[in-house]
Amino acid sequence: MRESFRRLALGAAFFIPWVGSSCGGPNMNPTADRARTALEASLTAWRSGKKPGLIEGTVPPVQVADNDWSLGRKLSAFEILREQPAESDKRFVVKLTYAAPALETEAVYVVLGIDPIAVFREEDYERTLNMDNRRRSRNGAKVRGDRSRVPARKPFPAEGGRAVR
Repeated sequence: MRESFRRLALGAAFFIPWVGSSCGGPNMNPTADRARTALEASLTAWRSGKKPGLIEGTVPPVQVADNDWSLGRKLSAFEILREQPAESDKRFVVKLTYAAPALETEAVYVVLGIDPIAVFREEDYERTLNMDNRRRSRNGAKVRGDRSRVPARKPFPAEGGRAVR
């Protein structure tokens, strides 16, 4: 529950400036060089065994959301392969090499914001934009069995002052 709230708050904090930039406001995204530097700082921190979130010593501050990292997966190496074209944010394809069990994979990272700069793994970014954090199938349909089916609490009754389900 606490992790879901943290993701929701993080997503909201970065989603609002992102929407503002796409509505004709000032550009709220880093240059390609700044985005790449923020991504490198994030992945270097992961490889060094630091925790995800705010990366210490970065100016401007860099905030990271990566579910594999949050779940304790160890990164032994990374290589930023290329920048992907995107309309409103910066996206990079990265080769990640995990330790124990050893595995190589490619992932896309989304970088946006100016101060702070947010770095998301693409799946985490999409989940944050979803805002209700409900899983979706490959075709975009909401997956059954999520918490959306739990009935909402009824308001406090006039007598007794206790919530009822």
